[in-house]
Amino acid sequence: SEPRRLLLACSEARSHTGAPPAYLLTVTTLAHTLSPDQLLAYTTQLEHSVLAGRHEVARSREAANGLRQLLYMSISNRPLDEMFDYVYEQAQHLLGAIGMMVMWAPGFAIAMSAPEQAEILYSTGALLSREPLLDLSLLAQLNAQQAPIFLPAPARAEADKFAATLVAPLLIDGAVHGPVVFDLASRVPQNAIQEAMWLADQVIVAHGAARLQQKAKTASALQERERLAREMHDAAMQSIYSITLFAEAGRRLASLGQIDRVQDYLQQLNETAQLALKELRLLLYELQPAVLEQVGLVGALRQRLASVERRTGMTARLEVDGDLNFPPFMEEGLYRICQEALNNALKHASASEVKVTLGVRNGDVHLEICDNGIGFNADDPKVMGGEGMTTMRERVHLMHAKLFIESAPQKGACVRVLMSIPNSAEQPVDAFGLSTQGGAM
Repeated sequence: SEPRRLLLACSEARSHTGAPPAYLLTVTTLAHTLSPDQLLAYTTQLEHSVLAGRHEVARSREAANGLRQLLYMSISNRPLDEMFDYVYEQAQHLLGAIGMMVMWAPGFAIAMSAPEQAEILYSTGALLSREPLLDLSLLAQLNAQQAPIFLPAPARAEADKFAATLVAPLLIDGAVHGPVVFDLASRVPQNAIQEAMWLADQVIVAHGAARLQQKAKTASALQERERLAREMHDAAMQSIYSITLFAEAGRRLASLGQIDRVQDYLQQLNETAQLALKELRLLLYELQPAVLEQVGLVGALRQRLASVERRTGMTARLEVDGDLNFPPFMEEGLYRICQEALNNALKHASASEVKVTLGVRNGDVHLEICDNGIGFNADDPKVMGGEGMTTMRERVHLMHAKLFIESAPQKGACVRVLMSIPNSAEQPVDAFGLSTQGGAM
């Protein structure tokens, strides 16, 4: 027999009682040394395993980065088509896709018997020019196995250059809500199943974000309607009621021949009518369709100053500096803050001039709204706790921005907002926090 290689080990154990030490002898049989060919094969296999592991880690990191970017796009209120475009870009990179289609059918089991009920949310690339090869048996198979299915390309005209179709289920809580279809230009990648499921998850995130955006807009519209109704009752109707009282009092004094007192009531009536006109003009403007989506932030501010402030006799100026290309959520937030500050100047400040400055410097957005009105005490909790101030503070908090409010009695007021422009490749995680220095909110 072949000689064996042994490893002998001896250990000593001592007792606390003073007894003689004990010795333990351990014998271990060593394996035979590998031959050079075996060692080379083993090393090569190990290197391949390490490379495969690194490749898998890199793919997983790409998928995680893709999902992170999509989440950032969703909280930035990007349109659904834009988010699907991003998913398609990843499909091109990961799968070699040349076409993508998203079909949505929450009642998928019912939609299988009537495919025309499924809604096509997105279609691009090769799938724009042809119908996907989906039939009832394939949809049933997708619903049953809840895993991607490969379809080899049939014999087609030479112009069709896709090699296969990959159909992945859109899974939510264990139920299929439709398929996402990819046309592939070449052979199926090694990890196509896993990557198709990653992309399907991103489609679900994008669609869910778009639905939440729509619900938020609906809820916001309802809240805005309620706010306008309250203002109509509390401000405009109150002013109109006051006009009626002044007119009746003037009529009675005139009938008694007290003309000097009638002049006083007429002056108060005129001032109240002017205030009511301002408030009604503001309410009518806010009831118009949203101009922000139509003309952008700068255009919306110009329309607001022209339609409300200037028509009430105020001198209103807008100064713009820098390249103002902001994500939709930033434009919405900055516009609403500006709108609130302008409303305060119009209704409470008795201002004759207002100036709005908007610019970008050193990667930061600067927004400033200043008026020459009667001002207020910026340290008064009652004033700073009002609805308008609270709304602005909530807006800047959601935008991860800073809000500064400066004012003093008879010295006008300035509202300033400072915000860093977020990097599209990064998702903002922590808020800046609200500064409390120098009258900041």
